[in-house]
Amino acid sequence: MSKNTILITSYYPPISYFSAIFNSDVVFIEKYENYDRQTIRNRCYILSANGVQALSVPVIKTEEKLITSVKIDYSNKWNHKHAYAIRSAYGKSPFFVYYYEQLVEPLFKNYETLFELNNEILNICLQILKINKLLYFTETYLKNYEYVNDYRSILTKKKPPFLTSYYESKPYNQVFSDRFQFIADLSILDLIFNVGYEAKLFL
Repeated sequence: MSKNTILITSYYPPISYFSAIFNSDVVFIEKYENYDRQTIRNRCYILSANGVQALSVPVIKTEEKLITSVKIDYSNKWNHKHAYAIRSAYGKSPFFVYYYEQLVEPLFKNYETLFELNNEILNICLQILKINKLLYFTETYLKNYEYVNDYRSILTKKKPPFLTSYYESKPYNQVFSDRFQFIADLSILDLIFNVGYEAKLFL
């Protein structure tokens, strides 16, 4: 299998997304695709007291479809709601106090576009995971790539797990394991808050 990978932009990406990065030599983020609603481009999945919860970033409706042009709608203070939801879900997790502020900080920088916000989140998560990979952006849109693991279409699924054919999830203790069976391939938030500095071992 090729050691080069291409991914879509993602909001607090799923664990399998980081596994793909960790196990690749060269990683490309698609910059010239059209935006597709209700995917991990603007949505992540966390485990709350009531089960899996989707957090979605609202975007401003426009005729412009290029992913880098999609603007975030801040009119309903969704960022405060997401930060509160993350705190409620992981406030009792072993590593919450170490990483919460760092992980939610990008939500309050008022990035204009979804692409910018996602890139900031991705970089912070890579720092926490201690994954030192140089990421590249595509320079044009190609429908097909040779000699590249192209995960773009797979990652457009509407709910986890995502890269099931390429990533075998290793169970770990989740906050609400007393009421739910292990749920695989949630947002990287779930892995970081629950296992902390050992997170890379699960990739």
